[in-house]
Amino acid sequence: MNKLLKVSAITALTFSLGAVIVPSTTLSASAKKKSAKVIRSKKMKKTAYHANGGYIYSSAKLTKKSHKAFNYLKTTFYATKSVTVKKTNGKTATYYYIKNSKGNVKGYIWKGNLKKVNTKALAQRRADIKHVLAAIRSMSTDDQGWALDSMKYVTTSNTYDDSQLPYAIDQIHGESIKDGQAALQVNASFKGRFSSTTNAKLAAFSDQLADTIASNTSDDYDIDEAAQTLVDALQDAVSSLR
Repeated sequence: MNKLLKVSAITALTFSLGAVIVPSTTLSASAKKKSAKVIRSKKMKKTAYHANGGYIYSSAKLTKKSHKAFNYLKTTFYATKSVTVKKTNGKTATYYYIKNSKGNVKGYIWKGNLKKVNTKALAQRRADIKHVLAAIRSMSTDDQGWALDSMKYVTTSNTYDDSQLPYAIDQIHGESIKDGQAALQVNASFKGRFSSTTNAKLAAFSDQLADTIASNTSDDYDIDEAAQTLVDALQDAVSSLR
């Protein structure tokens, strides 16, 4: 074979083999996803937060997104650990390990996507939800349904939104004496929480309802009317707590 043709044939074969034969180690290395490196990790005092965006990762290596935080804006999370990582772009960042109260949503999220929750305010919201529920359950059985349905989506993060606890409060009325007493009960649980003008107005409506109940020995439309006047005013007042 001509020497030139022989060299050309060998060159062609080399390129041909090179195009189809790639070492398996090269493939596995390129396919492997890079991960963040944990620089330091420390426990932190259990602290309540609300997420405002970003992602929740399954581990501090940040290779797998478990949840989109946007879907949990109304959920209260508790952070118990802080980790500083070096990301794949070379930058360092701090992530918190968070978990909701049920424990079914958990992982690592960038601390910049968290907003600290005032624990005292959180405790007050829980107490308000509890008191409203208690008042609803003291109503006559026939009138509880709508009010209880209104409580289904009330959480500690949306408590005072117009369509949440205030709306549920506005359903606490009816013609029975028990319904009127429930309206008095829920109003009493918020006593003194508003401006002096609002407090005075609520006190006046409460007295009017109490007098109406006292003057009736059975169910009466006047009880429902007086109760509705009270809870309407209380609804507006509670909305102002946001």
